[in-house]
Amino acid sequence: MRAFSKLSIRTQVLAIGVILLAVIPLVSIVAFRQSSEVIVNQNTQYNMELVSNLKQRVSDNYAKISGIMINLGYDTTVQDFLAESDNLRTYELSKKVNSLMGVIQSTNPDISDIIIVNASGKHISLTGKIGLAQRLMDKLDEHEVSVEYGGFITDDPSLVNDSFLFGMNLFASLDTYRYGEKIGFIAVVLDAKSIQSEIEKFPRLSGTSFYLRTNGQLAFANAAGMVLDLDKERLALYSGYGENAVLEKIGGKSYAIQSFALPEINGNILSAVPIGNLIKELKVLKRTSYIMLIVTLVLVTIPYTILMMNILKPLGKLIAFMKRLKSGNLEVLHSKVELEGYAEIEVISTQFNTMLNRINDLTQQLLDTTGELYQVDIERQRAEMSFLQSQINPHFLSNTLDAIKGIAIVKGNRDIYEMTAALSRMLRYSIKGTNEVTLEEELKIIGSYITIHQGRFPGRIEFEQYTAEELHGVLIPKMIIQPIVENALIHGLEPHASGGKVVIQAVLRENRQMEIIVTDNGVGMELERLEQLRNTLRSRDRSANQHIGIKNVNDRVRLHYGKDYGIEINSWHGNGTMVRINLPILLAFPSKHHD
Repeated sequence: MRAFSKLSIRTQVLAIGVILLAVIPLVSIVAFRQSSEVIVNQNTQYNMELVSNLKQRVSDNYAKISGIMINLGYDTTVQDFLAESDNLRTYELSKKVNSLMGVIQSTNPDISDIIIVNASGKHISLTGKIGLAQRLMDKLDEHEVSVEYGGFITDDPSLVNDSFLFGMNLFASLDTYRYGEKIGFIAVVLDAKSIQSEIEKFPRLSGTSFYLRTNGQLAFANAAGMVLDLDKERLALYSGYGENAVLEKIGGKSYAIQSFALPEINGNILSAVPIGNLIKELKVLKRTSYIMLIVTLVLVTIPYTILMMNILKPLGKLIAFMKRLKSGNLEVLHSKVELEGYAEIEVISTQFNTMLNRINDLTQQLLDTTGELYQVDIERQRAEMSFLQSQINPHFLSNTLDAIKGIAIVKGNRDIYEMTAALSRMLRYSIKGTNEVTLEEELKIIGSYITIHQGRFPGRIEFEQYTAEELHGVLIPKMIIQPIVENALIHGLEPHASGGKVVIQAVLRENRQMEIIVTDNGVGMELERLEQLRNTLRSRDRSANQHIGIKNVNDRVRLHYGKDYGIEINSWHGNGTMVRINLPILLAFPSKHHD
């Protein structure tokens, strides 16, 4: 019940309607089927009783034929005929045997022929059909002593009617030297009408088909069976069904198929009862069920239609509107849903439209915020990419520089050794795994960088550093001072004829902030160029090729700490440049000095 209550109103209403509409026809169908099964089962039982009697008669006929063959075959006169080799004596005995055969045929009119063949090939036959006996003799084992069924014969021109053939080996039974030896053969030809007439005598339902099969051949089919006209493949299939009725569709009609074995003639009796004839009286009940179903549909449809119009239709309209909204069409947020129906439906409509307005406002805010976050993430990725691009094969270069250092020591060139060692320290520092380092570590690498340039321009570049000791352990992004110092050397001091000085200061400010100041007394910048550089720092455009290093530092600082931090630049044409880097104070560990 709880699961049902969670379903939609439409589903619940339709489910209840379907249940109500299904009850009456379902009851009628169940009653109709049960009645049909009872009738079919009764007919099945009736057929089983009829065929049981028929099987008994076939068994009796088989036993009678077997008795005739045994009594005749082991009669003294017949035994003498089979064992006699003298032609005259054989002729005299054949007349007596023929007389015996005639007596048997007169008392059993279904027997159309009796054939006896002795060991020397001489035979006696009432009608001269020795070929039938010869056909069976060739198939029969010489040592077989029982009566064997020879099959159903339809293609013999010497026979007026279809016939069944039975045969048996004959062995010497008189007290002679040939006792137990095969001395002949006896065959009996039985008219098929003897069994067919037995089938015709049985009462059965109108339209029922009976088939008699033996050795895979159709021996008999009643009038209804001829109309049904089953082919050999279907007869073979149905013969394996057994005595329990199996329903099959034949020619668009349903039949109850049963098969009863007749082992005496290696065959079976197949019955096909039309189900329509069995349940003819039940069709009235079926018609009544249909009428009740139609009346129920009419009575239920009217109130359900009213219910659908007042509840389900506005709800369906609301669901359709929500699906449009779910599809991601933001224009739907600017529209309204109009629902008509009961008072509750109108309340839902009003509240839903109010919710849409609120969602529209929140969606716009979300889009604005998402756009800003996306832009910040892009800037961060660009800054990281720029930083990574600066690390081109540092391991290879570092190893090469170590080799140069070794050569410089061997050659006794101390200046080359110092420059190479400084450059090697810078490379190893740039490939250090962490993104943050202490101020002390960053200043040491700046010292190495200054050493390189002092080697390039002896006596032209001076370097001074003033840093409070308590700031040495502050964490800063790696490689943010070096690009500023590089600009000061390349753009400030190198163009100056007499060189100059670079001064680095780290100052503690209020609100736990630190300011790193890089000052040079080089050529400076004109005001127009200074404004252009300041605009570049404020811009988000990454397409510019100038001032990449200093803009990279500014972007990294802002992405790392926020918009309140970054770079400030002041420059005086002919008097130098001052760059201030504003950072928060983040301590890593107490500073340790090493000799």
